[in-house]
Parts: sequence; C-alpha cells; structure tokens
Amino acid sequence: MQTLGLKHHDQLNPEVKSEAPDFWWLGSDSDADIWRFKPDGHSVLSAFTVKWTPNTGRIEKTDLGRWVQWKEYAQKLVIAIMESGLTNVSKPITLASYAREVRSVCMWFYFTHRMHHISEVTREHIEVYEDHIKESECTSNHALTKLNILNMMWKLREHVGSGLAFLPYHNGQLGPKARRLGVRGKRTKTIPPMEFFSLLDQVLKEVEGADEWLYKLEVYLTLKTKHGLNCSWHYTKEFGESTQILFKRIRVIYAAAIVTILSLTAMRKHEATVLKYSDAIKAFNEDSVLIGAEHKTSHTETGKTTKRPLPEEGIRALKVILELTKYQRTKASDPERLLLRLPFQHTVGGDKKASEYVNTRVLYNIFDALTDHISFGYKLRPHMLRRAFAMTWTWRFEIGDLEHLARFLYHNNHVFTEIYVDDPDVYEFLPEEMQRYTARVFEQAFLGDNDIKGGVAPLVSKYIRLIRQKVNVIEPETVRVFVAKLIDKFNYEVIPNADGYCFMSSGRSSRAKCSTDGVNPDYSNRNEEHCSGCPNFGVDAPRVGYWEKRRDAHKAVEITSNDKLMVDASRKGVKRAEHIISMFKEVD
Repeated sequence: MQTLGLKHHDQLNPEVKSEAPDFWWLGSDSDADIWRFKPDGHSVLSAFTVKWTPNTGRIEKTDLGRWVQWKEYAQKLVIAIMESGLTNVSKPITLASYAREVRSVCMWFYFTHRMHHISEVTREHIEVYEDHIKESECTSNHALTKLNILNMMWKLREHVGSGLAFLPYHNGQLGPKARRLGVRGKRTKTIPPMEFFSLLDQVLKEVEGADEWLYKLEVYLTLKTKHGLNCSWHYTKEFGESTQILFKRIRVIYAAAIVTILSLTAMRKHEATVLKYSDAIKAFNEDSVLIGAEHKTSHTETGKTTKRPLPEEGIRALKVILELTKYQRTKASDPERLLLRLPFQHTVGGDKKASEYVNTRVLYNIFDALTDHISFGYKLRPHMLRRAFAMTWTWRFEIGDLEHLARFLYHNNHVFTEIYVDDPDVYEFLPEEMQRYTARVFEQAFLGDNDIKGGVAPLVSKYIRLIRQKVNVIEPETVRVFVAKLIDKFNYEVIPNADGYCFMSSGRSSRAKCSTDGVNPDYSNRNEEHCSGCPNFGVDAPRVGYWEKRRDAHKAVEITSNDKLMVDASRKGVKRAEHIISMFKEVD
C-alpha cells in the first residue's frame, strides 16, 4: 500500500487490529466494532458514533463472519478519507457522516449482492446501486454523497490497498447524475416580512412578561423539593391552575427568549447551542456583545470567534434564559453551556450527558410549543430567522405600529448595522429580499394602493399609462407580471428610508442627486436637500408625519438660534418640508 500524500502516513497501517486505530479524531473508548468520533460540542453525541457490526436479527452467523472483510475495507477507506490528503474532509463530524455512508454502501454490496470483495464490483453493479438510490427517494444532496463514496473507492484505492477497478464518474458527471437520482430537497421557508415582524413582536412580549411565570416556576420547584410527587396538587391549590399549564408557558417563554436572540443576531443554530454561560454574563457588562463560536464556515477545529451585539431586548431575553437554566446548572456535567434543558423535562435518551443540553430535537420541540401557542401557522426553524434577519433592514420602515420591533430597529447604532454585512451567509439573502420589496412597492403604486409622489411620480405615472394601454382593467396578476419584467429588464431596486424611497435602476443611478462620481448614488451623501429635489426620490402618505417632525425641528432652530447661517438653513429646511407635505393635502 502506498502512503504518499498522507496527512499522518505513519498511522495508516493496512493491518486492521481488533482495537480501533489510534487517530486524533477517534475517541479512546472506540473499539473495532464501534467508533466514537471526537465530539465538537455543538452536535448530539449520537452523530459521532458509528457501529460497524450490522443488526444480527436477520443475518446468518456465516454471513456476519464474511462481513468482517468488508468491515475492514470500509474502515480503511474511512481512514484514507481523513488522512490521505486527497479529500477536503477535516472535521470529525463530517467524517462520521461519511463513515455511515461508506458502511451503507459496503453493506449493500455484500448483503444484497453477495459480493465478497470490493474488487468484484462491476459497472453493472454500480448501475443497479443507482436504481437503489432512486428507489430510496433520498435528496439530491444525499445521493451526491453516496456517489462521491463510489468515486472515493477508486480514488483512494492505493492508500487503502484495494478498491474499485474503474472510476465510476468522471469530472462533471457527479452533480447531474445525483440530481437525476435524488429528489429535490425542500428549501428553507422564508417567513414573509410582516409575518416575521409580528412573530418578533409576540416573542418580545413573551419575554417582557416572563416574570410572573418565572416566579411560579420557582414556587413549583420549591414545592417539588418539599412535597415530592404531591407537588402538583399543592401547586394547583396555590395558583388555581395545573402544573401542565405552567410547563407549557415556561416552554413558550424559553423558546421566545431563544427566538429573540436568534432573530436579533442572525446566529446559527449550532452557535446558539454551544453559547457559554460565562460569555452571557460578560455580555451584561461589556458593551452588550455576546461572544460565541461559529464552526460551519471556520474550517478549524476550534471554530471562529463571533461577536453578536445585543440591544436591550436581547439582553432581557438572555436574562430570562439564565433564570430558566439556573436550576439545572448546578447539576450539569458542563455548567458552562448556556442552553440547558428545563428543570421539569425528562432527560431520557441515547446519551445521558447529551440530554442535559438543548440539542436540535429539544430546540425544535420548544419551538413547536411556541408556534402552537401563538398560532404561527407552520413549523419554525432557526435558519428561517437568519433569512428573516437579512430583510429587517430592508423592511424596517414598513413595520407600522409594531412597537417592540420599531424600538429595536430605531435605537441601535452602527455596531448593529455592521453585522448585516459582516456575515456573508446572511448578506446573500438581501438581493432576493430587495427584489421582493421592490416588486411590492411597484405593485402597490400601480394598483393605486399607495400614492407615490415626489421626483419619481412622473415615472410611476408613465408605467401606469403603459399598463392601461395593454389592459382595460388593472388586476393584481397583470401588474405582477408587468413588474417582474420591469425589474428584470431595468434592474430596478427600491431602497426604503424613513423619509421616502430611492428608486434606482441601471439608467437612473447617474441621476441621483447624492452621487459624487456622476455614475452611482452615494448614500453617505444622502440628505433632505438632495432627496427632496431628486428625480429618483418618492414619498408616500405614511411618511408625511416624518416630514412634519422635520419641519417642526427646523422651525424650532429658526426661532431659538442667533446664528444667521443656521437660521437661513432652517428656513430652507422648513420650505423643503412644507413642499413635501403640500403634496398630500388632499390626503389629509
């Protein structure tokens, strides 16, 4: 066996011992039949365990004995996947996933087709295996992993000592083949903007009103210590409600606090589940910044340090989480983990240590309790909140009377804005949301639901005339098709602001009054003087109140200031504001 190019070539030995091989990514409690990969702290422990011996319920002893040769081959292949230097696998969690697929493929070759060695596999067998993948109706991504394993059986043959005698799929074939064999995976659902704002408003209310239920929980746990199994009767006598109502409300509050943190920070699920207690405590005293670690894109074993700024609503949610988890913290084997199981939940499962913490299953369960309580309509999952986070800045001026969200969006500073562009995974959703927002503004204007005035009004009127030339009655579907073509052809983008909208397109950018290069708009140079006279600026009735406040501010300066320049500037400001306000006199 050749070992050229191995990351740790001195460890890769063709002789498989009865014990598990000695690698940094395998736990010391592994043996020849059960490999326990090194856990990363943010995934459930069961994800790191691979059992090489199949279930013996329907397998003859003779077949199980012959499986040993396939098991040895499969284990060598897994070692080569990590150690050969010919793959990009570098994390134990990834390798554990590959190991399960390697085991699955090898078991299929042996137990289904009675092949005794990898060298017996032919192209005909590969074709039959493809049929098996198609019949399983797995996702295209899962199918791609399975096909990739087949290629590795050829690619790593020299490092393993044996393998396929041919390359199943040449360059460019894997992806198309996987798409034909697998089914398309479901894309993460996007929460509509106003639906997300409503959700956030409700969870913030749950967090703000948590004190009553935190008190009841403390009383319940005191009664449990004093009366044991009879605590429920005593609790009902004390509060006139069953403990089940308490448990339900506490789950809702816990979920609401976690949703608040995820919604206001765009934190990934795995980053949230491994947050540290000590970092949460520091966040109260150090500029309200929550330190974490992100593993998915870090390409390192320790992860990449993240800094998530929290507004006061986030800090409040963090305090609620600490209150809910303080009871279990004294019992937890790792009290540094922030998100612990609730004190009344059963901690049964495959691994007692894992059940102490909020893993994916527990998180989904309490999210379901939350959405049932607020009648959300569908299952809520953490990644939906990352997508929703990306659009909050886009839709921030359309939130109406949602008091809690408005308070969050308007009182934060540049630190909060920076995280919208510092996280590329979040930022990638913005163009999609900007396009959706642009379409909505145009559709409302063309259907007469929103009267856009200002410099862009002639443009809007022109498009309305074009639509009327094509149809007698302007209907939503007609407008939707027209707007889609408009955006696609001219690359339109409507950017919302507190005082109005900026209508930009490929041909209108150079006309922006804020432009400093005569080609593109410069939003850092945006001010009321430029906007009020800009052909790309539009304003609607809901924003008149903003201009009235601006006018009143200018008047106050005009009356109180003794500086001639400031007085002159204020008078001009009043005149600009009055001009905008006058456009909507018929609306009043």
